[in-house]
Amino acid sequence: MEELEEKERQANENIEGLMIDIAAAEEEITRWKVAAEQEAAAGRAVEQEYRDQISSLKQEVEETKQTMVELEKKLKFKEETATAAMAAREAAEKSLRLADVRASRLRDRVEELTRQLENLDNKNDSRNRTRPRYVCWPWEWLGIDFVGTRPQIAMPEQQNANEMELSEPLL
Repeated sequence: MEELEEKERQANENIEGLMIDIAAAEEEITRWKVAAEQEAAAGRAVEQEYRDQISSLKQEVEETKQTMVELEKKLKFKEETATAAMAAREAAEKSLRLADVRASRLRDRVEELTRQLENLDNKNDSRNRTRPRYVCWPWEWLGIDFVGTRPQIAMPEQQNANEMELSEPLL
């Protein structure tokens, strides 16, 4: 019996030791569980922080894309404006060249008409000497000249063409 009592006592001690070990293990498990929960919460906080940063970065990327689109539109507008300005400059240069050609033609025509006028003046001087001195004044006002004929200045076809060119708008 003593042996049994001894065995029972040892079994009780073993049970108490095991109970202490179980309690210690439960405390350890509780500590690990609390630590794991804290780490999980910290991980969730870090994850949320990363998500916030990602969201912020995505928003910045979208704003940058929008800015790039606007800048590309402005650049395209500036390119189109520059192209239009170059075309306008070329048109202006062409118009100036055309005006120079017209001015040259007109200058030539003025010189030709001046020569014709001088020739006509020379002829008129000789005619005026042979013309009668007095003409009936009412006929003169009406443009009728019975005594002599008035010389007509011949206008070549080129003058008519020049007049037509002058009536056209500059390109």
